[in-house]
Amino acid sequence: MYAGVIETLDDTVGRLLAKLDALKLASQTIVIFTSDNGGLHVPEGPHPKVTHNSPYRAGKGFVYEGGLRIPLIVRWPGHVPPAALVDTPVINTDWLPTLLGLAGLPVPAGLDGVSLAALLTERGPVPKRSLFWHFPHYTNQGSRPSGAMREGPWMLVEYYDAENVELYDLSSDPGQRRDLAASHSERIAQMRAALADWRRSVKAQENRPNPNFDFSTYRQLYIDVDAGRFEPAQADSSQWESIWRWRKTMNEVLAGNRNVKP
Repeated sequence: MYAGVIETLDDTVGRLLAKLDALKLASQTIVIFTSDNGGLHVPEGPHPKVTHNSPYRAGKGFVYEGGLRIPLIVRWPGHVPPAALVDTPVINTDWLPTLLGLAGLPVPAGLDGVSLAALLTERGPVPKRSLFWHFPHYTNQGSRPSGAMREGPWMLVEYYDAENVELYDLSSDPGQRRDLAASHSERIAQMRAALADWRRSVKAQENRPNPNFDFSTYRQLYIDVDAGRFEPAQADSSQWESIWRWRKTMNEVLAGNRNVKP
C-alpha cells in the first residue's frame, strides 16, 4: 500500500511537470518538492515496517536528524541550474521570503526565515545564521517535548520534561550516536541560552506541569523503550518484537484516553 502511494505521487508529479513543459510555462513556474518531516521509522497503523531514515537517527516527530532532514528539490528552468547539489542547511520558514524575492516583490522585515533566492540561482550564499526547532509535545511515535538548535556542524537537543541536553557534531557523527554534552559545557550553555532566547522572541508555547501526569505510563512508553534509538534498518527479530509490543501498549493507552481533554 505504501509503495503504491509513493508510485502514484511519482506519476502525478511527472504529469504535472510534463504539462508545464507542454504549455511552455516551465520557465515561469517555480516548483518546490519538499516535506514537513522525515519518514516514519516506527510501526504505526497497519504497516509492520514502513520506512527508515538511515544513516540519520529516528524520524517523524523527533528533533533528531531523521525527523528534521527532508527532501528538497527546486525546479525553475533557466534560473535554477539543473542537477546542482547544495549542501547549505535551510529551513521551510525560508520559503516565504524566498518566493517573494524570486518574484521580484519586497520582503517584509521580521520574518522567521531568510531568502534563498541568491543561493538557488548561484548568485551568493545565505546569511550565516543558526537554525531552531520547537516541538513541545509527546507523540505516539515516542518523542518527548523538546527543542533543537543547529549552529554550523553542532546540533543541540534539549528535552523540556527532564531538562537535560545532548550535543552532537554532525560533521563527524551524522547519525547522532555520540553525545558530546559532557565535554562541551561552555558550548552547551551558549547554545541553550540562544535556544531559550529564540523561543521567547517568537513567543513559543511553553510546557506546563500536568496535574494528571502518570509517571508509570510515561516511563513505560518513553523511558523504558527509547523509540528515538530504534534503528529499523539494523533491527533484528527480537528488536522488532520489542518495538511492536511498545506500539501495542501505546495504542492501548491512546484508545483509553481518547475522550480525555488536554
